[in-house]
Amino acid sequence: MEIQQLRHFLTAANCSSFAKAAKQCFTSRQNIAHSVNTLEREFNLALFERKGNGVELTPVGQQIACNVDEILGLIDSMQAMYAIEPHACEALNIAVTYNLLARVPKEAESFIFKFDHSINLFEISCEDCYQSVCSNEADVGLVLCMRRDFPDCNYEEVSHMKAYAIVNELSPLAQKSELSIYDLKTQRLQIMSSSAFQYQPLFSQLRILGYDFANISVATTFSSLYGIKRNEAIGIAISQFIENLPEHMLAIPLDDLQYDWFIYVLYPKQSKHQSTIIRFVQGLRRSFSGN
Repeated sequence: MEIQQLRHFLTAANCSSFAKAAKQCFTSRQNIAHSVNTLEREFNLALFERKGNGVELTPVGQQIACNVDEILGLIDSMQAMYAIEPHACEALNIAVTYNLLARVPKEAESFIFKFDHSINLFEISCEDCYQSVCSNEADVGLVLCMRRDFPDCNYEEVSHMKAYAIVNELSPLAQKSELSIYDLKTQRLQIMSSSAFQYQPLFSQLRILGYDFANISVATTFSSLYGIKRNEAIGIAISQFIENLPEHMLAIPLDDLQYDWFIYVLYPKQSKHQSTIIRFVQGLRRSFSGN
């Protein structure tokens, strides 16, 4: 077996799709399938079950995926540790979505600011984070958004937070245990930022349903949630935002996982700081996984 075959297998396991894995690995679906078939022959085991257009790990496949993840982590660590980088003394430029650092666990925040390499950290919008990584203006981008792809750079999901609708307790919606896109399509919405990039799956579905986007306003703090207080609007927020809701407001989860919130770490496909970036990404991922 080869390292590339292991990477193809693990990516397919994480994506639950050979086609998506091919995009992430910048190869063809046939190459992903070939790598998986080669490993299945070597192990004499079925690693995936084919389900419709996707795939699902078998029980033994899940165990092997855990082992492969550890193996590749060690390989990447060694490559990062011993690679000679001609620009090792230059600071790492890290772009962060506005207010994201207030929503990361203490372990992750501590890792970022105590990383054993000089960093320049700057806050910009979610979309600008992505664009700055693609243009190599930033070596790493940390973005908070609903589920989406970043086709022009490498990316990893490091945290996942449930999405909620914030409603007045007098609203008819307050009686529901979950809310769907159809519950939202007739409502005035208050959101955390004006970025369509950040809310891509939600906005895409609302657009399909003919939603009037003039009914959307931005509410960044509790004090600005007047529409909800007057039962004239509902808010869309992440789980951390609802921990101390104002009086007479309720949080109801959205029923579709694509509207949940994710923290992604983005990094260029090629960079003069590649080994340092890999070390940063691995350490950041571990700092989140401990929570």
